[in-house]
Amino acid sequence: MIEEKEILTILSEDEYKQVLSRLEKEFGKPKMVKRLSLQSTDYRWADVDTRIRITNGVAEIIQKVGDWKDNLTRTEIIIPLPSDPKIIFDMYKIFRNAMRDEKVLTPIMQYENRLFKQRDLEVKLTYQFGKKDAYNCEVEVFDATLEPENITKKYDIPIHLPAHTPDFWKNWNETVNLSATEFSDEELFKIISKYL
Repeated sequence: MIEEKEILTILSEDEYKQVLSRLEKEFGKPKMVKRLSLQSTDYRWADVDTRIRITNGVAEIIQKVGDWKDNLTRTEIIIPLPSDPKIIFDMYKIFRNAMRDEKVLTPIMQYENRLFKQRDLEVKLTYQFGKKDAYNCEVEVFDATLEPENITKKYDIPIHLPAHTPDFWKNWNETVNLSATEFSDEELFKIISKYL
């Protein structure tokens, strides 16, 4: 398990480009990370976030536990999965079946992240796409003496904190992300296969 301390800020496309340019001057070229996250999300339980994610072809189940609304410190539990599209598809189907409820959303989140990683911190610039393009920046620190807010100031990253409410994230998912309910099994399988 990993404890994380982070801040997430929503950016406009122009802010994203400006921050990317500044960070490239400071750190050089970022690592490119392509990610697909498959969720079945019940916003009535904001302290638990469980998803299947595929990052640069590597699949895993990840669960974040903790109240991100107040101090943004959460614990991550990660279990590696085989990079087999059939297994990933079947597991996601099990998640969806187990959490079948009218208040549960099934977002399909697609990202292209630019990652600037140092020993004590990580800055991740994200371009998210699906129904609509969106941009954000996440600053995570691994040293207890560092604060994410101080890193954003140091690198002139604009702060536009999301509301961190169930309504905000529900609206975000409905506006930005695709929903698994909108796809046939064959179409969903193709999306998963594309990331493995």
